[in-house]
Order: sequence, then C-alpha cells, then structure tokens
Amino acid sequence: MKKYLTLLLLFCIYNINADDLDFVFKDIAISDSQAKTKDDAKKITENPDGWKIGGTASLTFNQVGLKNWSAGGDPSISLLGVVNGYADYKFKKHLWQNRLGIEYGTQKLKSQPIRKNSDRFEIFSKYGYAISKKWYVSVYANIRTLMTPTYEYNAAGDKVLMISKFASPMVIDGAIGMDYVPNQYFSMFLSPLASKMIIVANDSISAQDRYGANGKKFRWELGATAILSYKQEVVKNVNIQSVLRLFRDYRNGPAQNIDVDWQNTVGLKVNKFLSAAVFTHLIWDYDQLIPQFEDNVQVGTARKLQFRNVIGIGLSYNIDKVFKKEVPTEK
Repeated sequence: MKKYLTLLLLFCIYNINADDLDFVFKDIAISDSQAKTKDDAKKITENPDGWKIGGTASLTFNQVGLKNWSAGGDPSISLLGVVNGYADYKFKKHLWQNRLGIEYGTQKLKSQPIRKNSDRFEIFSKYGYAISKKWYVSVYANIRTLMTPTYEYNAAGDKVLMISKFASPMVIDGAIGMDYVPNQYFSMFLSPLASKMIIVANDSISAQDRYGANGKKFRWELGATAILSYKQEVVKNVNIQSVLRLFRDYRNGPAQNIDVDWQNTVGLKVNKFLSAAVFTHLIWDYDQLIPQFEDNVQVGTARKLQFRNVIGIGLSYNIDKVFKKEVPTEK
C-alpha cells in the first residue's frame, strides 16, 4: 500500500496547477519559533546542554502539459525550493534559539519568460531564561526581507514596475517579555515593549507607499505584542501548527487598531522524503495600503484584509545534530 501511495504522490507533483504555488507553503519554522513548541519546551528540562543544529530542505517541481486539449488552458512549469534551519544552544537555565528561513520559486507560463513567484529571507534569534517551570524571561529579534527584485507585468507579459527587492522592504522587529508555556502544545509570549522598523531603501519603491512606511524610507513603531502558538500531532504523521501574532502601535492609528498575522499549517508526512501540507495566512495591517485596479489600471489604494492559501506536495529531507556540552568532573 505504501508503494502505491508513494507513486501516486510522485505523480501529483507533476500535476498541481502552478497558480496554486504563487507562494510556497511554509513549514513556519521561523514564525513558530517565536513561541515555544513541544521540542522547545523540552530543551530546558530534558535536552542536554550544548548545541542542537539541523533543518529541513524541500524541493517541489510542478508541470502542466497540454496538447490539443479541447477544454483549454495554459502549459506551465515551476520549481520551488525551501530551506529552514536552526541552531539552538542550551546551558542550564539559558536557552538561545536561532532560525534561518529561505524560499525561492520560479514559474514559466506558456511562451512568457520565467517569473519569480516566491521569495523570502528571514533570520530569527531569541534568548530565554527560565524563572519557573512555566515562565521564561525572553528577548527576540527578527529580520525579514527578500532576495531578488519583484515586478508587475502588463497583459503582454512585459515588466512595467519594480515593486520590491532586497531591503525594500525589510522588516526588523523585536521585543522583551515573558513566555508562558503551560504544556507541550500551547505557549503565549507577552510583551508591553515591542519595536518594529520598516525599511524601504529603494527610492522608487518607497514612493509607491505599499509597505506601511508612509512613502518614506524608514518607519519606526513602538508598541505591545502577543504571540500565541499551538502545535500538536493530532494523529500519527499529521501535525497542526497555528501561530497568531498581534501588535498594537502605541503612537499611530486608532486605539482599537491591532495588526494581525495568523498562520496555520496542516502537515502530512508520507515517508522520509515525501510530505504534503495545506497552509493559510491571514494579515490585517492598518498601515499597509493595497493597490486597487480596474481594467489593469491602478485607480487607488485601500486597507484590505490579506489572505492566501497554498496546497503543496514535494520532496523534503530533515537533518538533526546534537553536540553535547561536556560538564567537567571534579577531581
């Protein structure tokens, strides 16, 4: 049975519509690391002192071929790569967690040139000190940007406008607060002192005012944040992960305004090399103005609820290494 299931999934890799892969499904290793999961909670009480290093690499190839197909459609091909790495160091009550997330995808539709359809570069670092069985004093910093330019295209498939590139935008946020971890499935990080910096280094991109910097190259926000995380294997090889992040800027926007970032993943592990996932991502950001179009012509901007969902099946591989810290013995 496993043999036939594996063959079926390999067949599906070549037949998923490329339109569904405008963004790669995320393992949410970066986002989920901002609140402790089952493995994170164990590091204080069970894992040995020292380094634990590892990560996940996945590659998804998708192709749609059509010839004399009466129902119509466009042939397409896309390739998507994702790397999520971590390096954690524990010593007694101290825990230092580091995460690296990289994803990049390209797509080719019909006779059009190759386009980028996914791009992410993210670094996360967090230090925590255990003050009781369920509470930790923590501080974290997070950097998010992309690696290569992104363009808007006209109906003919020609580039008309660059809308993003490396450091445009770049979001740097951090906070100092308390982690509450009552059990291995749920955690909550609370901070009354959180900072968020938005950088749009390119002049033409900053002038478009797409990323909440009010048409400027730099914006700084000071506020409060809450991060709620849930992660559990509900049945064998099926995992649910959910991370809800809330941020309230003390200085800008109406008092009731709260930025929301909510990510959910349902993951299925088929075997050592094959996995599947359904990913959803919802964003509400008061400062982000979304371009509005009519007949491919921009007619203005508006605050809108942002949502995306992705279904992905592909090849993956995990690496986990533990380097124990030797405790000197008394002579």
